[in-house]
Amino acid sequence: MEDYNKAPLTYAQQLDLLKSRGLLINNPADALIFLKQVNYYRFTAYCIPYQKPHDVFLPGTTFETIVGLYRLDEELRDVVFAMLTPIEIFFRTQMAYELSHKWGAFAHYNASIFQYDTAHKQWLAELEKTITDSKEPFLQHYKTKYNGFPRLPLWIACEIMSFGSLSTFYSCLTLDARLLFCSIVGVDHNVFRSWLHSITFLRNICAHHGRLWSRNISISPMIPDKNPEWLAIHFNNKRIFASVAIMEWICRKAELPLCNVEPVYETMRKIAALDSRFANWMGVPLGRAIGLCWETK
Repeated sequence: MEDYNKAPLTYAQQLDLLKSRGLLINNPADALIFLKQVNYYRFTAYCIPYQKPHDVFLPGTTFETIVGLYRLDEELRDVVFAMLTPIEIFFRTQMAYELSHKWGAFAHYNASIFQYDTAHKQWLAELEKTITDSKEPFLQHYKTKYNGFPRLPLWIACEIMSFGSLSTFYSCLTLDARLLFCSIVGVDHNVFRSWLHSITFLRNICAHHGRLWSRNISISPMIPDKNPEWLAIHFNNKRIFASVAIMEWICRKAELPLCNVEPVYETMRKIAALDSRFANWMGVPLGRAIGLCWETK
């Protein structure tokens, strides 16, 4: 262990450092503008594929090439988030509808549909704090009209809870309750639980502007190991391609619009076109084209 003692660099010094490491900068004025807009540390993550050894750029590498990769990763986050949005709204809707029709408007207060009492109480406490802290006008209206605030009907609570809270909610439910939802997409309840957890992680990467294209998905989704269609493709579940295939599967099974699916694959194709290594880094199986996985679904 050692103390961190690097001094901050001016934008010009950042550019000089990149030059000293062999990066070609065709338009220094534009490069300075970019570094004023994008943190140098964030930018250097996109330099790594073009360095060997570390901090030494491959001959002929330009600043503009790396900016191009950065911009495509921005685009990938945008289209993935657009693909996630109807999936998230769909599951909020289904959780509210199925549970309230089976166990009533306040089903989420019914301890009998939760596996563990402690987890249920903790989840409810966090939900009620979120509700109490919220400034949504419709909650103020509810508070002045009805008794019991912050105890809300499930169909209102599902619009307030985070997607992470929704994922935890599903994980805490009994098997009978979970089967109401995993059956919609035709996978095992444990597989679906991992999908929700992983999609939540993916959503947070997008929301916090994290690198996505080559990222190791540390909260990785399970691949349905009893489904020959899934096993035939040989997915790497730690990379973005598998996650996109999962979201495509959900969209098809849930009859969600597919208009947000193809733009994701199109952006991935653009990234793959930059370098022969990049398709593999996104988890695309060897020899497979980047495109729809479940056209017959």
